[in-house]
Amino acid sequence: MRKRYSIFKQGFVLFLFTIIIIQCSKGDNPTPTPGYSAPETPLEVTITSSNFSTNFNENPSANAVIGSIQATASSGSLNYTLVSVSVEGAISVNATNGEISVSNVSAFDFETNTVITGLVRVTAGTVTQDITITINLTDVTEDVISLTLWEGPQLTFSKSNGADFNAESNQDRITDNVWITRANQGQIFNIATESTSNSASSPAGTAWAQGTFEDIASLTFTPFRDACPSGKPKNAVGIPMVVHLIRDNIYIELRITSWATQKQGGFSYQRTTP
Repeated sequence: MRKRYSIFKQGFVLFLFTIIIIQCSKGDNPTPTPGYSAPETPLEVTITSSNFSTNFNENPSANAVIGSIQATASSGSLNYTLVSVSVEGAISVNATNGEISVSNVSAFDFETNTVITGLVRVTAGTVTQDITITINLTDVTEDVISLTLWEGPQLTFSKSNGADFNAESNQDRITDNVWITRANQGQIFNIATESTSNSASSPAGTAWAQGTFEDIASLTFTPFRDACPSGKPKNAVGIPMVVHLIRDNIYIELRITSWATQKQGGFSYQRTTP
């Protein structure tokens, strides 16, 4: 009887041990909940790009396209931000496609800026990459062939002191739009459109620069008085000048040969003809 009890006891202990092993095994490897999947480790986003460099002609038209930044992302979309530019406001960069275009035409002048540089930040999610922009301006010979230059024989015009400026004989009627004369005081004016002279803008419809046709590509045209040395017409005597008849879009060479003072109103000049 005692032997049978011992065998039973040993069997019972073995049974309990087996149950414990099974339960421990279940704890180490829990059964996944139906429909559950472990989260995937997010992939790191990478940006591949290259610096932008190009040659570009000066004097472009507004909003002209210069080129596009080359960049790709391993996932997601890209965003482009212009961080800085060597000539403020010179260019703009499209935020979604990286297209670079002209924003300020005046910045694209080879005589002022031979190169325009900038920094663009490319972004994909939280990842960023900076690239440089280099735009080398190409010098373009300014086209003066299309300008209408009067290079004909010299004409001499003069108005005597005290002469009536309303008389046609005392007006140099260069074109239908520009008739130059002078009252007994003040500067010359365009009697075709003005009744009297204005020191800041007369002769109306004209712009002046010191120089000759040989210099025309580099001349800066201003109102008459501003083109005179020290802003005084009497100081312009003997100095070669180029006059732009704005409405007619004609250029003439002109040289003042005399300028009366003391409110006498006389003056004379020589100018080119068609």
